[in-house]
Amino acid sequence: MSETTEVDPTKDTGKFSPFAGCSIFIIAGCLALGMVAFTAWSYFKVKEKIEGFTLDQPKQIPLVDTKDKESEQTALKAKFVGFRHDIEAKNKGEMILNANEMNLAIATFDILKPHRNNFHITEIRNSEIEAQVSYPVKSRMGSDEMRYLTGSVIIVPELVEGGAFPRIIKIRADKDGDIPDEFKKFISETLLHPIVNDKELGPLFKSLSSVEIIGDKLMVTTDPGYMAPDAPEEKPTDSFLQKFIVGFGIVAVIFLAFVAMIIIISRRKAKQSPTTNK
Repeated sequence: MSETTEVDPTKDTGKFSPFAGCSIFIIAGCLALGMVAFTAWSYFKVKEKIEGFTLDQPKQIPLVDTKDKESEQTALKAKFVGFRHDIEAKNKGEMILNANEMNLAIATFDILKPHRNNFHITEIRNSEIEAQVSYPVKSRMGSDEMRYLTGSVIIVPELVEGGAFPRIIKIRADKDGDIPDEFKKFISETLLHPIVNDKELGPLFKSLSSVEIIGDKLMVTTDPGYMAPDAPEEKPTDSFLQKFIVGFGIVAVIFLAFVAMIIIISRRKAKQSPTTNK
């Protein structure tokens, strides 16, 4: 009779534990579920944030009627053409505009058409520009539905890398909600977006030497001998949502790396087990 081989129950067989594998997939599933839940939470959080300071309908913003204003339009165009000539000829020059001329420019020049009926300057004083706005904003991520930021904004014109930059320092929204600083910066960058990205006017726009408010007028100058200083480095200011996303991503990467390491070690151990038992 052949001898029965007793198996020591305390001896490690080196086989992959089904329970460990199930645990890994359960935890991975929980992580995936958490990521889906976080995405849904972010979606509704952004939607709620935007709805907090916007309206579902635009506000009627005044637009200058160009009827019987041919002489004013001709004079305005002459200002722009003359200033453009000074820049191209590398001569010193200046252009001065009041609020009425700036509003007339919006109604006259096609390049400023995106601002018609949603941006109107009401006053220039104390080194600031005040304007009425009805600014379109996407209601939520991945949607074409629009909401509108209506109210007034206070703008301080600045010179940034040779170009005028309309920095918004205050927004008085008709709907009193918390407006993120990132949104103020976004609007500031888009106000002159049509001009900056224009192939003809864009390069000229970046050839300014100063931009300032004198009394109730805006004055921009060009000087070929002017050397623009380097723009100061802006310290990144991440919002709470951005920090949360980054933190969640780091935890997810660490966990997935840990899961991958366990699977690799378990498979190697399982492959070595037949050799060990011989």
